[in-house]
Amino acid sequence: MNSPFDQTKPQRSTHPWQPRFGIGTLLLLMLIVSVVGAAASYFVRAMHGGRAAQLAFILFTLAAPLLLVVVVSIVQSFFKRR
Repeated sequence: MNSPFDQTKPQRSTHPWQPRFGIGTLLLLMLIVSVVGAAASYFVRAMHGGRAAQLAFILFTLAAPLLLVVVVSIVQSFFKRR
């Protein structure tokens, strides 16, 4: 006779806990945060500085995302070849 109290306990997984994000994702996130932090630093300098500081902020803000995409693309293509 099957009783509701005789149910077997659920099996526990034998695999250890694994993080949801890999090291590559965490490094990419750190890179993006550091680029944003650098842009914020240039922005603060531009607020207190002269025309040259404003130019540095504008150039960095425009060029950083493009350079970031190029670097990530090159690194990703390097790792895919292996």
